[in-house]
Amino acid sequence: MIRIGHNPNTNMLPMFHFLPREHPLLESVIAEPTGHNAMLADKRIDMAPISAFSYGEHWKDYAILRNLSVSTRGRVGSILLFSKVPLKDLDGLTVALTDTSATSVNLTKILLHHFYGVMPNYLTMPSDLQEMFGKADAALLIADAAIQAYLRHPECYIYDLGDEWFRRTGCSMTYAVWAFPKQLIIERSDELEIVYRLLLDAKSKALSNMDEIVKTCQTMLGGSLDFWKDYFNQFKYGLDSTLRSGLKKYLDLCFEQNLLSSRPILEFWPRE
Repeated sequence: MIRIGHNPNTNMLPMFHFLPREHPLLESVIAEPTGHNAMLADKRIDMAPISAFSYGEHWKDYAILRNLSVSTRGRVGSILLFSKVPLKDLDGLTVALTDTSATSVNLTKILLHHFYGVMPNYLTMPSDLQEMFGKADAALLIADAAIQAYLRHPECYIYDLGDEWFRRTGCSMTYAVWAFPKQLIIERSDELEIVYRLLLDAKSKALSNMDEIVKTCQTMLGGSLDFWKDYFNQFKYGLDSTLRSGLKKYLDLCFEQNLLSSRPILEFWPRE
């Protein structure tokens, strides 16, 4: 049995919608990214689509599954910084950060500190734009909470952090990777191989049946058919050499900005 983290947000439907609900080798544990980050570190689960930043924290212990990620090359549509002022004016002001993300929180810090040259104060809060704006000048939301806030058309500046990252670096951005403890390669390689194939098959089936994915998203959150088709058009769920380079760029900057204590080395499985 492989205990896998199941992320319930719409951007993860292409990974989970067609994954078998009942399989003798699978046990799903539902949580937001930060929940899976902690569960994998504590060995309460065996594998999950964790925050790329969390891999950077545990790179000596984890391996990354090949050909699986949540990435974009440019805008992402669901990692949004809502702000009462332009980003260049946030120096000394307060930014509220969602409590459900690690990658996006540290991406925000890289963009503001390294590229905009501003040093705001930060506080971490649940993902509620109105509550966040009651205590801060800007608010970071991700995933479905970001989409729901965006669809309400708030009167503020809205910055897509995937777009900001691409404009500043020219690189893709990988938000989540499928990671697991390297120890599993030795102890349970046969099970690992089967689950890996199940994940690849589920992704392939979803990408060939995006109309079904889109209809499910509409049921979950509303929004137009065109909105969801445009939303998913920007996502990449593989992990080719271009995406790996973008991931390395992000983790290197996290280290250089003292957000990580060591410079991560990417290790992938299965080996080529």
